[in-house]
Amino acid sequence: MSLRVQQMLGYTLLSAAFFIGFFHRFAPATFAEPIARTFDVGSTALGGLASMQFWVYTLMQIPAGVIVDRYGIRVPASVGTALVGIGAAVLALAPSFALAMCGPALVGFGMSIVFVSVMKNNAIWFTGQRFGFITGCTLLTAAMGSIASEAPAALLLRISAWQPIFLALSVLSLILAALLASFWRPPPAEDCGQLTARNKKERTKIFGTIRSVIARPQIWLIMLAISGTNGTFYAFAGLWGTPLLVHSFGFERDTAALAMTLSLVPYGLGSLFLGQISDKLRTRKAFIIAASGASTVAWVWLVSAGSATPVVAWICFVLLGLSSSQVVASFAAVKESVPDEATGTALSLVNMGVFLTTAIVQFGYGWLVASAGTGSTITGDLYRIALWLPAAISIAGLLGALKVSETFPREQHQNQPANTQMAIRGQLQPPYRDGD
Repeated sequence: MSLRVQQMLGYTLLSAAFFIGFFHRFAPATFAEPIARTFDVGSTALGGLASMQFWVYTLMQIPAGVIVDRYGIRVPASVGTALVGIGAAVLALAPSFALAMCGPALVGFGMSIVFVSVMKNNAIWFTGQRFGFITGCTLLTAAMGSIASEAPAALLLRISAWQPIFLALSVLSLILAALLASFWRPPPAEDCGQLTARNKKERTKIFGTIRSVIARPQIWLIMLAISGTNGTFYAFAGLWGTPLLVHSFGFERDTAALAMTLSLVPYGLGSLFLGQISDKLRTRKAFIIAASGASTVAWVWLVSAGSATPVVAWICFVLLGLSSSQVVASFAAVKESVPDEATGTALSLVNMGVFLTTAIVQFGYGWLVASAGTGSTITGDLYRIALWLPAAISIAGLLGALKVSETFPREQHQNQPANTQMAIRGQLQPPYRDGD
């Protein structure tokens, strides 16, 4: 099998697993009502079920990064994809709500490993100048999974119960796990340069890698910025967006679901094109700041919209989806801010912050709306006023984005002196200051 075929086959299989993971991530917005009817639970329990995947996913991010940095991609990615399949089956076949909670937990566990595996695969198989583009393609695939979980899944529910849909996803995930175990291969040592040899030497320095990543202010600033855009958007695209549009902006339920679906389109397409543009312009910081600013404007606009027309709300969510596409620039900046052997750990730490934000907003927003209501009365104004929670997080993200240091694809430094190359790889003090 040629190197090109190995590269694209491994990428395709991992992207397919990523697609399924994003379907699960945003599925609660569509499947909430039939699941609630099946288990006879209320909104509070349903919110706990929806957020379970995010809590486990968040807690597993650093362990998942360490696992992939330590053991490579093939076995962890295969096991993670299998866990996603098992989790989907557990949810579909659970005889009680308590057991059903284990399903999303297993999905979150598996997807934490799949995410790191996907990003690590991109980092070792694709050059730095193409990393932004291939990450954009990956996130476009993920966005397609999100879109499939909204309006298309709602159409499936018209002809099928929700359980067969999740069982079909389970079977597909298990097949993908077997294919990954059989066909994924790393690049040969000569194509990885010093990366493969260094990884073998560094595998015993797990805690040193974690300390090195945690000690970098750049990583925390990127985490804050991406949490303000993607963490807040995911919380609403995955659960609260449709109720907000229905109760506060007068959408019909089907129209609201379609509006949320359309907001995911610029997220996917923006990820693809922003990756290409960021690679060509050799800048990450400009896109991170612009996206954080757009997200802040959209959330504040929604809070202050009052009796604005549904068109205004739709424009805001499209803007939120587009601003979330800056994740490509953020992930590229993370990769360019740490040594190669710490890429998995650094990406998992940043991603942990994003989904911790999502879990907090999903729970916190629901609590604010419910606690501000009088008895069982929850007005549309309460749904809107509680938006100050994501708005405040987005503002904090913008402040963090302003302090992010610029990074560039490493290949442009290949002809520089050895000490400069070492600085770029994170072994010496980098030649910039935070905020430059």
